[in-house]
Amino acid sequence: MVGRVVRRDESGGFGRRIAAVVAVLAAVAVVLTGCAQPDAGAGREGPRFVLNRNPSPVWQPIGIRLTALPPGQRVTITATVRDGALWSSHADYLVPASGTVDLDRQAPVDAPFAGADGMGLFWSLRSASGAPASSSETWGATTQRVVLAAAVGGRRVAQTSVERIGLASGAVSHAVFDDGISGDYFEPTAGDSALRPAIIVFDGTDNGTPTGVLAASQLAANGYPALALSTFGSAGQLDPSHTFPAERFLSALAWLRSQPGVDRQRIFTFGTSRGAQLALWAAVAYPGLVYGAVAPGGTTGLICNSPVPNPAVTVGGSWVPCASGTRDTSSANVLNLSRIPGPIVLGCAGRDEQLDNGCAWMNAGITARGDRIGDVYVRAPDATHLFYAPPYTPLYLPSAPYAQPTENARVRLWNGILEALSEPSSVPGR
Repeated sequence: MVGRVVRRDESGGFGRRIAAVVAVLAAVAVVLTGCAQPDAGAGREGPRFVLNRNPSPVWQPIGIRLTALPPGQRVTITATVRDGALWSSHADYLVPASGTVDLDRQAPVDAPFAGADGMGLFWSLRSASGAPASSSETWGATTQRVVLAAAVGGRRVAQTSVERIGLASGAVSHAVFDDGISGDYFEPTAGDSALRPAIIVFDGTDNGTPTGVLAASQLAANGYPALALSTFGSAGQLDPSHTFPAERFLSALAWLRSQPGVDRQRIFTFGTSRGAQLALWAAVAYPGLVYGAVAPGGTTGLICNSPVPNPAVTVGGSWVPCASGTRDTSSANVLNLSRIPGPIVLGCAGRDEQLDNGCAWMNAGITARGDRIGDVYVRAPDATHLFYAPPYTPLYLPSAPYAQPTENARVRLWNGILEALSEPSSVPGR
């Protein structure tokens, strides 16, 4: 269906929750979530924490309130977690007349973040040395225990623990070595008899950061099977030319379509940074096999590899035409995104240290695409390059003043991704 583009960028608002995702997670919710839960001191009079979800999955916000506080006082809330080192964060709030501080709705008077942010204490965690989190093996992957404490006038008045269920509990993975492809396949642990859209994630396109595996595990935890495809060859043996053969993608596509529970008619491609152009190219080149694409943080055209020009993609050993650099965003260098039948998700960061004209590429892609209902575009003027990592943890966040804009962009982008995946098909037969 052709119509108005749904542009959820500057507003950052995603009012409605995604019904399909909620349904998929219902089986997990019995164990991981529940009604608002007070801390261990709930049976007594006095201040206490009330949590909407505890235990809670790391891919969802919690919902934190602190009740029965003395109105007019200043309360300091701290979060601490031990992950190799001791990590902590804090925020001060003025207690309103109701005696309840709701972290989702009330702005702190002193904190490493501004405005109401219910998960600010979690993504702003820092070690004693001030080092940012950089280990994806622990941050977000494994289950962690976060201690929340509240103090008024220097005296502790409430404490509770939050168990954050890691991505590994929401998605099981196994290595794939089949028909010329290698990668990791992530399957949702929540049972669902309905066929689900599935995603091929181009992994190995971000130097030094396993963003492909992170994205695939995040997708599977939210109910969508995902194959993190080793884009440039077997793990640890990357092709020095970084040329991607289309035959590798077609083999991966055939493998993914054959997996139980996968909706063969709704396969998405997913790429970030250098992988964004590959995700878009594959969806444009094979619209009969690929339904939609997610491609934040990169160009919307194929860029030849440099410094010695090499093809970005080959088909049958032959070059696919590509641009000689990232500066020219004219229509001749932009992929024909109108060929993609289903929704696309694009995003750009204004402070991208690797692609400073990413928003120009996104704008050119939108022009080539035309108006489509269901498309999602996220513009984040003050975010940095890794704005497409999963939200709610301090993983790979920059320092201030760009940490909060980058985290906000992550929330908006991932809400948009899940919304696009959950939308019913608007293409006949798909």
